[in-house]
Amino acid sequence: MEKIELKQITKKYGKVAAVDNMDLSIKEGEFLTLLGPSGCGKTTTLRMIAGLEEPTHGVLSSDGKVLFSKETGVYVPPEQRHLGFMFQSYALWPHMTVRKNISLGLETRKIGKDEINTKVKNVLEKVQLSGYDGRYPSELSGGQQQRVALARMIAAESSIFLMDEPLSNLDAMLRVDMRFELKRLHKELNATSVYVTHDQVEALTLSDRIIVMNEGKIMQSAPPEELYLKPANLFVAKFVGSPRINLIEGNIISENGNEYFKNRDVLIPLNTLPSDTDLRDKNIIAGIRSEDIGIKKSDSGEYRIYSVLPAGSETIINVIKGDTHITVKVSGFTALAMDNMVDLDFYKNKISFYSKETENLIC
Repeated sequence: MEKIELKQITKKYGKVAAVDNMDLSIKEGEFLTLLGPSGCGKTTTLRMIAGLEEPTHGVLSSDGKVLFSKETGVYVPPEQRHLGFMFQSYALWPHMTVRKNISLGLETRKIGKDEINTKVKNVLEKVQLSGYDGRYPSELSGGQQQRVALARMIAAESSIFLMDEPLSNLDAMLRVDMRFELKRLHKELNATSVYVTHDQVEALTLSDRIIVMNEGKIMQSAPPEELYLKPANLFVAKFVGSPRINLIEGNIISENGNEYFKNRDVLIPLNTLPSDTDLRDKNIIAGIRSEDIGIKKSDSGEYRIYSVLPAGSETIINVIKGDTHITVKVSGFTALAMDNMVDLDFYKNKISFYSKETENLIC
């Protein structure tokens, strides 16, 4: 069942299209992330779903009920859409206690006091803040404030959660902890969640499906694994993955019955290419993830190590040959050092090829 449906949704500011003719279906119970750089239209999309922005064109519906239609003049205001919304700033009332911040929305719905007390107690247990109900936001850490905002959204018992970069104000350790909490709560509550972020790690770790956006358009819609392993175009390939994917421009050549990818610096042996794909004599770009390249020290090696960046659980190594830089990622620490000569082993079945002209994936 489609929980949320966007059909030809467009939002223009003057002549600039922040969201351009978007078609998007979000399934019931799905955790969908809108991912992209600043200004790509992801927050505008979320705000249109919430009713905080009015589309310029298109139809938006939830559970089969039209929430917005320019053609028929339908517009359902935010307070009637039964959505839970969590902002980047948390938007907690500073003069209200934790309990009051959570219960305020329930009180406006004329729910009984005993039921409100039960709901507040239950949601505070869910976000591990039992006993904090009498504190004010200024008496809480950033992570605790974020949990209060999450508790408020849960207490509203909405079937749809909208979250706009809710973890961006937290430090790195707290962000990891809150990802665990969000993923667990999503499973327990089975709410349809739409999450906005520019952080690819958040998107990959939390999502059932990721929508990568750029300049108001959807560049790719896919589960995290597919998005990472099979980027549909160069924009997605470059945006998703850390360190950035290696992109090497060159051609396919045949020598002595074997096929190679070649540019003026690099020669990479290939498996047999798909019979229905003719890449020969075309300008193409090979995409190779840094973890899909083996590296070995060799006095007669073809590549020189340009720089080594140890990061505890992994080490990023940048090598150079001629004008071509290639990044390799190895597990843990390494004895390899700058200016060592090395050989590289490119994992043949992990290489993707893109058209230089269209920038789309070929095979």
